[in-house]
Amino acid sequence: MMPLFRSFLKDRRGSTALIFGLGLPALMLAVGGGIDLTRAAAQRQRIASAVELGCQQSTHEIRYRQSQANADPNANYAPVVTDITNSKVTGSGLSGVTVSASIANNIITIRAAGNSANVFGGVLGFENVPLGIVRNCNMLPVSTTTPGTVLLVESFETNHNVASNSWTVLNNWNGWSTQSGKGGIEINGIPQLSGNEIRFGNFFAELDSHCYTSNCRTNSSMWREITPPANGDYELRYWYISRVRNPAYAGKVYCAYKDSSTAVWNQLNNATWEGQTNRIEVFFAKSSGFSSAASNAVDTCVHTDQWTERKITFRNLKAGDKYRLQFQAAGREDTYGGLIDYIRFCTKTCP
Repeated sequence: MMPLFRSFLKDRRGSTALIFGLGLPALMLAVGGGIDLTRAAAQRQRIASAVELGCQQSTHEIRYRQSQANADPNANYAPVVTDITNSKVTGSGLSGVTVSASIANNIITIRAAGNSANVFGGVLGFENVPLGIVRNCNMLPVSTTTPGTVLLVESFETNHNVASNSWTVLNNWNGWSTQSGKGGIEINGIPQLSGNEIRFGNFFAELDSHCYTSNCRTNSSMWREITPPANGDYELRYWYISRVRNPAYAGKVYCAYKDSSTAVWNQLNNATWEGQTNRIEVFFAKSSGFSSAASNAVDTCVHTDQWTERKITFRNLKAGDKYRLQFQAAGREDTYGGLIDYIRFCTKTCP
């Protein structure tokens, strides 16, 4: 009996299969855990974007209510914040998210909690990954100036079927025209490309986009006509961030308005890293005889490492005149362009 037992102990046949069989469940759980965590990160970003929208909209709604003649100076606006944020959460297709809000020292605090269902973690009894978001917003001062009316808003959220953490290129989309032979409007929902934050909603746009035809130029443009309803002043606002970011430019804004100082323009022109691959130019001029000449450019950005809002005022526009608003990529053509979001065009100033 003892010789037989010793023979069994020395026999190595099938040992690899045995080890693999014992290790396979652990390997599968490790891979599955990675998938569950990736899903949880995507879900957290969706919740964070909805909370961000709710927080920003709440600041404007509260300021509007406080500016009314019969406004109660001791009113509690926390329920207003909760209702607005809940509407953004449900509007983003999220469920099972609880929202609470508080206001203290002119700071709005929103807390949101939810879960991401595990696909593989349930094997070990971990059915969900708990998710928590906290967002603070400063309340806006009550202005004595009547805000304008928003005539155009584009946040790239609707009229497409792009999934979260995905992208596609569209042409002549949602009232925006594009040029044949060039890339289109890349609708993108991958937060890692925009500093792990999407400024408003779940999507943004990139204009140095992929092409699907031969001899196509990737630097694309998008434009539309705007007709002022009345004589007066108007304002354009939009948000910009670089897709690829230079650590040496950290915290700096390399953007310039048409009337910016020579020093500001010199800084922008000297920021030549990567061939200004993130360069976005904005044009506004009468539609008749329009061209993307430098004289029609109203704003240019080549690099920021954080979402930055740009504000351009147009004086004494005439009612009924047709104007062309155009955004275009203008740096190195490599499909790595500047990112834009939340475009608004308003009478007077945007609220």
